[in-house]
Amino acid sequence: MRWLDYPFYRILFFLIAGIIFSSGIELPTHHYLYGLGISFSIAVLSLLINKYSFFSKAFFAVSVYCFFFFLGGIQIQFHNQLASNHFINRPSQAQDQVISFELKQRLTSNKFNDRFYAEVLSLGQESVSGKVLVLFKRADSLGYLVGDRLVVYEHIDLPAFAPNPGDFDYRAYLKSIDVYGQMYVDQTRIWSEEKVPDRMDVLLGVRNAILNKLTASSLKERPRAMIEALVLGQRQNVDPELTRSFRDAGVIHILALSGLHVGIILLILRFLTQRIVRLKYGRWIQSAVLIILLWSFALLTGMSPSIMRAVTMFSFVAIGMNLKRKGSVYHSLTLSAFVLLIYDPRLLFQVGFQLSYMAVFSIVLIQPVLVGLWTWRNKVKDFFWSICTVTIAAQIGVAGVSLFYFHQFPGLFILGNLLLLPLLPLIIGAALLLIVLLLIGFPTDWLTTALNVILEFIMETVATISSWDAFIITDIYITWWETILMYTTLFGLVLFLVPYFKRSRKERFYLKKPNWMLHLSLVSVILWMGITSFEKYAYTEEQFLVLHQATGSAVSLSNKDQVLLLTDLHVMDSTRAVISLERLKNIENHRGKKLSTAHLQSLVHYKDTQLVVIAENAVYDISIKNATVLLSHSPKINIERLILDTQPKMIIADGSNYRNVVEAWKVTCDQMNIRFLNTYEEGAIAID
Repeated sequence: MRWLDYPFYRILFFLIAGIIFSSGIELPTHHYLYGLGISFSIAVLSLLINKYSFFSKAFFAVSVYCFFFFLGGIQIQFHNQLASNHFINRPSQAQDQVISFELKQRLTSNKFNDRFYAEVLSLGQESVSGKVLVLFKRADSLGYLVGDRLVVYEHIDLPAFAPNPGDFDYRAYLKSIDVYGQMYVDQTRIWSEEKVPDRMDVLLGVRNAILNKLTASSLKERPRAMIEALVLGQRQNVDPELTRSFRDAGVIHILALSGLHVGIILLILRFLTQRIVRLKYGRWIQSAVLIILLWSFALLTGMSPSIMRAVTMFSFVAIGMNLKRKGSVYHSLTLSAFVLLIYDPRLLFQVGFQLSYMAVFSIVLIQPVLVGLWTWRNKVKDFFWSICTVTIAAQIGVAGVSLFYFHQFPGLFILGNLLLLPLLPLIIGAALLLIVLLLIGFPTDWLTTALNVILEFIMETVATISSWDAFIITDIYITWWETILMYTTLFGLVLFLVPYFKRSRKERFYLKKPNWMLHLSLVSVILWMGITSFEKYAYTEEQFLVLHQATGSAVSLSNKDQVLLLTDLHVMDSTRAVISLERLKNIENHRGKKLSTAHLQSLVHYKDTQLVVIAENAVYDISIKNATVLLSHSPKINIERLILDTQPKMIIADGSNYRNVVEAWKVTCDQMNIRFLNTYEEGAIAID
């Protein structure tokens, strides 16, 4: 298969290029509309004038690519526009008021809160739209379900942004999935509630009935929570410690309902419907049946973004499998990505989308090369070798994305996957059988007993693997350009080898002549090494930063090679202080440098700059003038007297102060024409 002979590869490339361009460079919408109109007109004219001439073909191809480039650009702009009645456009959204909303999707609970995505229906008397993250205290044990409607007296906060360089930008993440606020709902502030049975739709009713049947069965708590996650995508009852164990063991993809599970379900359904193929047009009928069943499953699980991506992808794969043509799987992946990005171009920037396609693409491309390196006459050995190569191929594919977002690599991923992947189809099949038997009222004790034993064994084994900390490589930080060059190098090398690869036992490779993919791979390596060396030796900036830390204070002094981190975390308990200190050590400015820590004193000198720290004791030296003042831990201080005594260049309030006190200080500083900044709004603040 010649890759570029298939037009959708090139069309998808230019669609993605337009999405990235429009996301990075803001242009007026009418520019993209003009581009769409002009490129479409040129394409039509090139066909009408002389469609067989070289120049007509060239103009047609270029105009089509430009059309999809502008289409990607305008799509991202349209999807970023908010409705006129969106709650974020209402200035009152941050004030306490009567708010009604409907719970739409349940998320995994954390240690303190049950979490949902909800659709806001009204603020006060005004109808509005928009999604928020709603958090209920777990201690309240409210037991709300998806579909419940509530009326509360609360306010909507903006989600936390990335306060320090390199921190996770939670606000940007939620914005990418159309969630623009968050609400902490206290039980005493709930005015009324409308439970889901009063308005239940059919699929939601079926899902809740299945969950209730599972709860009433003889399944133990942990196996039941795992089955709910594996088959229904409901992870709210999964123990956070179990999630951590699966993540550290490199098998978190097994616990989260995603493409792997949908692929297994597709194979099960394909096996159950194989008799349809014998009919006239049987392959097309089977494809239609499979697609209907897959989308019914997606609706049943709540149509989460990960399931929508997976079902879309495997809908095209189902068709491709029945076509049985060389390259049809690649075509199916390309078409599914094209459809998803036309539907919502912001999916391109979501980590789930990137992981899904990198994993599947790598398996399809790399696994045949790996499996042919060694062949076994023994079918059992060949089976486990195939699983091993699938695992390695998928891990190679997702490694760059995982390192970029999560900064760790599970060294024992092969061991965990060798154990679980052979069992996963059996577990999913048994779980689906259990659900069917529960719904029809058939006895299931024999099946639940088997599932209890198997799933408890799996969870204990995963916990053991994850406890070997020496094999979990953490604190790996790579930039976006390093990620791109890593994949260019990798796939360039693989695409160089694939055309000449032979699956003969005697001849593993047959290399006729090098192709340009090898050159691309080598150029990427040279660029990677060159840019890394340039950044290392060209970076000479020295920084003096006040960092943001909730209920604590932190100041960073750094140069090219070294960092001094000064902290005051005495208010925190020991566990939280350790976690906070580790997070502060790993901000972007500190990576790759020799770091030392010390306690934050009342006066910090850095070259010609002085920082006066006033803590809760409110003690300061009036002899120090024209310095920058840092207010820490809400000191009970007369801010006017401080300004008159010290004549500061600037006053900074960090995250250790109460917000209402910070607001009062800001008002006074504005009245006295003193520059005032706080890390709640600014994040890390550079001191000049």
